[in-house]
Amino acid sequence: MALEVTDNGSGMDAATQARIFEPFFTTKFTGRGLGLSAVLGIVGSYHGALSVESTVGSGTRFRVLLPVTVKSAEVVAPRVTGSLEGTGTILVVDDEPLVLALARSTLERSGYTVLAAESGKEAEEIMKARASDVGLVVLDVTMPGMNGEEAFRRLKAIRPDVPVILSTGHSETETASRFAGVSLAGFLQKPYTASQLAEKIKSALQPL
Repeated sequence: MALEVTDNGSGMDAATQARIFEPFFTTKFTGRGLGLSAVLGIVGSYHGALSVESTVGSGTRFRVLLPVTVKSAEVVAPRVTGSLEGTGTILVVDDEPLVLALARSTLERSGYTVLAAESGKEAEEIMKARASDVGLVVLDVTMPGMNGEEAFRRLKAIRPDVPVILSTGHSETETASRFAGVSLAGFLQKPYTASQLAEKIKSALQPL
């Protein structure tokens, strides 16, 4: 199955096209540049492919290729293996709607209850109301407004013992330096697949 999206905008040169799927690459003065990186990860989790054709001054065409199935079903993330299924309530915090949707679908199909927040502030409010329920937090490091570091501090102030997995497009080494001296349950590199997410959470929740 193929899905095409075409525009008649300014287009991209070859140098820009070569980098558009890199996390945090952007040609804008503002923005975080994770959109296409997240899309590529989601398409890949469905065993699909994503291509782009663009000409400066003539516009751009994106093509998503997905494997064909004879089954009719709702659009959800691929089911992970039984060994990665679990129980409990997971708070997922991410300002990218596509990433949040993938995480919610993956974890709900894996047996978890999911609380989703699109900002640090929303996550703080959820934690205040459901602190005793939350078994683990998956926290985006780079968000507008309240960033990941501030959100981490506020969530830990409400529930000091809650495990937190940091989700980031930056390297683990770079991210770790920003969270030096604090206890973390792990790192999840963006873009990630459904199985990578489930595996990381399963590992973090296993008793020592």
